Amino acid sequence: MPIIRLKPHSIATLPHHPNIPEVPTGSNIQGFVRATLEEARPLLDQLPATLEADSKLRPSPPSKAQVKLSQGWRTLPSREGHFPSKEFWVCRESDHEDSNALDGTASWSEFNDGLRTNHAEHEMEYTPSVTSVHQLLNWTDSELWNPNTSMLVSGTTYKQFNIELNLIVHTFHPTVLIRPRAFISWSMSAAYNNGPYPATRSDADCEEAQPNGFITVQVPFKFYLAKPDAADSQFKDLYAQIMQAVPPGTIFARYASVEHVKLLPPAASSASADEGTRASPRRQIRWTMATTSEAAGGFRSGFKGVGCLGVCLRLLLLMWDCSLGGV
Repeated sequence: MPIIRLKPHSIATLPHHPNIPEVPTGSNIQGFVRATLEEARPLLDQLPATLEADSKLRPSPPSKAQVKLSQGWRTLPSREGHFPSKEFWVCRESDHEDSNALDGTASWSEFNDGLRTNHAEHEMEYTPSVTSVHQLLNWTDSELWNPNTSMLVSGTTYKQFNIELNLIVHTFHPTVLIRPRAFISWSMSAAYNNGPYPATRSDADCEEAQPNGFITVQVPFKFYLAKPDAADSQFKDLYAQIMQAVPPGTIFARYASVEHVKLLPPAASSASADEGTRASPRRQIRWTMATTSEAAGGFRSGFKGVGCLGVCLRLLLLMWDCSLGGV
């Protein structure tokens, strides 16, 4: 079964971390990250092409970018003798001018800060239903991870990793009708540099090329253990930390996503008829995100699909207004 999927992984299969006793079902964090990256890029290439695209592009004010939305079913690979399972996914794609000087645009550094660095914490800024984010574990700050780590995967070298396990709580209104939802989400982001063009214009003279792309992946985890709070459970402290953080009546839901933001090569310069000179090419940033979710608590599958599509578009509008457009 793939790592990037809607069905939650068991907490007992988390990569080893100093704060959790090692268990036979766990893995080392380097191997888990590599396997995740090996899945992420092909999935990002596959979904926009295989899902059914909307007949028209969607506006996303205050951004000037038009958004391509698509949706459909992803078939997961299955073991021999088992029926393949399917998940409903939604994908959004948009191209943005790399500039913070014009209305409706944002710079590469703003995208990097808003969507890669502290991804879960920034989500609170542009998703109104997120009422709390609790970092449960952090691998990149632990003794198991060298901050200078680089990883070659399928011809691309990744660096500047952020790897966390977060508890994300959503509260909806009216609260008397809709119970809170909590997501236990393993999150990994990694930057890369492909191409001869610098990430920023000031990077052109730097000896080391700065990243001009990054990937962020979120996959769900869940307690499948019979008594995770038992005295002899390796995960009792983690379980207690989670239960203390969620409001009464919380339903644990699941969510998976894969996100790719990359700086496109500059377009050819255009001639200036008035001055007889060439204007500076305007670089573009491509933002692709694909997601699947299960709200739990009795929501029908049809409602989930429509809701996921709407959330995908609202995410763009809110993020741009609160995180990028306002910078």
